[in-house]
Amino acid sequence: MHDLVPVDEAAVRRSPSVVALEDDTPRVSQLFAFMAEAELRFESLRMRIVDRTWTARGEHEETVEVAIRHPGAARIVRRRDGGGLSRDYDIWVTDGRIITAFDARSNTASVRPVRDRVVGATDPGLPSFARVWVPRTPLPPDSLAEAFVHPRGLCRNVLSTGPVSWIGTRTMATGREALLLRVDHPRTSHLLTDRPDRWVEVGVDRMTGVVLGLEEHIGDRTTRQAEVVDLELDPELPDGTFMVHLSSDVHMLY
Repeated sequence: MHDLVPVDEAAVRRSPSVVALEDDTPRVSQLFAFMAEAELRFESLRMRIVDRTWTARGEHEETVEVAIRHPGAARIVRRRDGGGLSRDYDIWVTDGRIITAFDARSNTASVRPVRDRVVGATDPGLPSFARVWVPRTPLPPDSLAEAFVHPRGLCRNVLSTGPVSWIGTRTMATGREALLLRVDHPRTSHLLTDRPDRWVEVGVDRMTGVVLGLEEHIGDRTTRQAEVVDLELDPELPDGTFMVHLSSDVHMLY
């Protein structure tokens, strides 16, 4: 997983500009604006995502467990095997300034400071498309956790790049109601899936704006199905949640 940037104190004090959606079927632009501020509607979060993919090798399942406590504290555990004693998992933890990563399969770890942000990247004088958004609690870029908890990038880089249509609503595995969107042939940098018959379905939590489900399709074939199966808003998360205890036989990379 990638480096982050230090927690920005100004970001910590932000409040959402839209507290709740008023319409049953808001305009797409309104929904995207609501989703962009999803993380501002809770102080802590616990989420578990089951991610299933289908490729030429068959079906693959991965579980992603996310814990967040604003500002800055985050823990992500990815398990690629359902067995409780399996060593096929990795852990990523940050307090917003230091990143600790541990890969159990290779028994390697790293502890490093986060990267500094490019000077001027958050200047309010920049146009919105060029200004860097500063989250209250950064998560690894390009990760499933980032897409679900911080859907601002998902909206900008994927959902808004193709024709969007409403599907309706659905009660998800968490028991929460989600607004369903379909996006046809969204832009992608992966040539193998940059096809006119590719489409994406997204389920958005009506109350918070976080993503509860993401499905990718090519024609009538499902290639990915990721869904939140457990979601807890504002739980009590002790400091120990965001600590990684490394044994003496772990190989430190840097």
